[in-house]
Amino acid sequence: MTLSSLLTDDVGPLPLLAVAGAGLLIWYVRYLGENDPGWKGFIANILRIVFGVAFLIGLAVVFGAFIAVIGAFIAVGLFMLPLFALGGASGVADRRPRRGYHRDPYGNDYY
Repeated sequence: MTLSSLLTDDVGPLPLLAVAGAGLLIWYVRYLGENDPGWKGFIANILRIVFGVAFLIGLAVVFGAFIAVIGAFIAVGLFMLPLFALGGASGVADRRPRRGYHRDPYGNDYY
């Protein structure tokens, strides 16, 4: 769900209220942590630390997944190099079509 999809006519006001409420809650926890010396400020500071660490872990997961995808592309490319060096499946298209099939001018077999 993107911000532009939240602003269409078929979406009710609840997603926008949820985003606004989350922003207000984040601001209020930060405000309590900085301005309240009592137990609420103490808990707010603990929440800020916990959510900060969770945010960093989330970033690490996203970057790890991105690096894994790049590694998968590199691995597939490296495993394909010997196939290209040996000729792979080249020359298969030049063979005659299967028995009972004909080939059109575009190289497709049809019955």
